[in-house]
Amino acid sequence: MQTGASITFAIVSIILITGSPLLPSIENTVNISENHNDDQFPKQAFASHMDTANSTEKTILHQGIIASGEPTQIKTLPNETIEVVPILPFRTDGSIYKGVLTYTATKPVEVTLGHTIPVDNATLSQLETQKHGKMFVRHLTANVEGNISAPSKIMPDYGGNSSPYFSASVPFVASQVVLRSNEPFIAAYEVSADIVQPEIIKHLENATIATTNTTTAAR
Repeated sequence: MQTGASITFAIVSIILITGSPLLPSIENTVNISENHNDDQFPKQAFASHMDTANSTEKTILHQGIIASGEPTQIKTLPNETIEVVPILPFRTDGSIYKGVLTYTATKPVEVTLGHTIPVDNATLSQLETQKHGKMFVRHLTANVEGNISAPSKIMPDYGGNSSPYFSASVPFVASQVVLRSNEPFIAAYEVSADIVQPEIIKHLENATIATTNTTTAAR
């Protein structure tokens, strides 16, 4: 029976003779670690997630964790600070989403559902706001189908001081789904949704200012 010292001597002899150790060298191990760039995989996954804006998918099932940042699809107001986690972006073909979002965040956040509307600034300026009120809208970036969104703001009841469980499950039908706050946060979530093309309905004839109604009637 070989002793421990004999076995060690045999292994060392093999390395000296063949130049090939039985286990990878320290140098090779370091090179493997350096070549495996873990950071590229989350970036690729996030890019694929945001590519939902122009994908040909019909259904979506995403699970993720994202740190908030500045919005990229809406034009912010002067001196406005917004932090968002984009769950589902505005699509480039005008399709919308219907599904359910479940999330937990590090801070109390609101759920913002964007709704692209088939009108322009000229049409909005003709609405009789004294009677009907003024709708809050967001102007979108150039790569989004339509250029105006009327967002819905949903603030879940977190039950007072519910930290660390700032969480909710929200059904939605919307053009865009984001989590929003005025300060940075992180959110973990799952979202399941169908992508569908809506039928556009626009009926504002009874909401335009009197001069527009008179002009239309004269025709």
